Amino acid sequence: MDLEAFIVEFQDHLAPRLDTYEQAIYLYIFRHTRLLGITEATIGFKSARSRMACGIGEKGKPMSENTAYQKLSSLQQKGAIKILRTEHTGRLIKLNLPSEIQGIIPKPVPVKELDLEEMDFFEVPENRQKILERENRRCFYTLRPIDEKNFVVEHIVSRPTGDNSYRNVVAASREANNRKSSMSAEDFLRKLFRDGFLSDAEFEGRIKMLSLIKAGEIKPKVIS
Repeated sequence: MDLEAFIVEFQDHLAPRLDTYEQAIYLYIFRHTRLLGITEATIGFKSARSRMACGIGEKGKPMSENTAYQKLSSLQQKGAIKILRTEHTGRLIKLNLPSEIQGIIPKPVPVKELDLEEMDFFEVPENRQKILERENRRCFYTLRPIDEKNFVVEHIVSRPTGDNSYRNVVAASREANNRKSSMSAEDFLRKLFRDGFLSDAEFEGRIKMLSLIKAGEIKPKVIS
């Protein structure tokens, strides 16, 4: 048995469902069963009750015999123990670990894997940052350096027609975004080429990169 796991499961999940007497009795039974590597033991509560939870009721006095049996019954109702039979020396009790009690340990909530195709790369700040990194911190249009202070996320196909997927956004400088205005990405790149902002190789490279982004071939790095 993993004692550390038991303590965590008892303290975090089972104890909040038990009152103080029930916790004391449960741990006493645990001490004489599962801690010793056995699942059940015969315990005489007429004497055992005097060695647990003293001072909880009237100061310095153990719980009454009647209280002990009431708490055993409630522990059984809660699934923490099972009273197998009554013997001459006490009750034969089987103890259930918190992990063995139905409904005590919450089932782990499955972590939904990130779906890149469903992510919003325009409205969500941390996703906008990923587009900046995808562009290697350079304006997609002019190839000039940009950073968190001066970049914007620009739609390739403007809304309402275009969406906010990684296929339809690029990182750009504010100046390029303003100059582009309502032009298509292709037309703006052609204008930059005609105006001498891009060389032949740069223009061809930008057009090719634009096509790859639209096709979903150039993805931002997303950690699941």
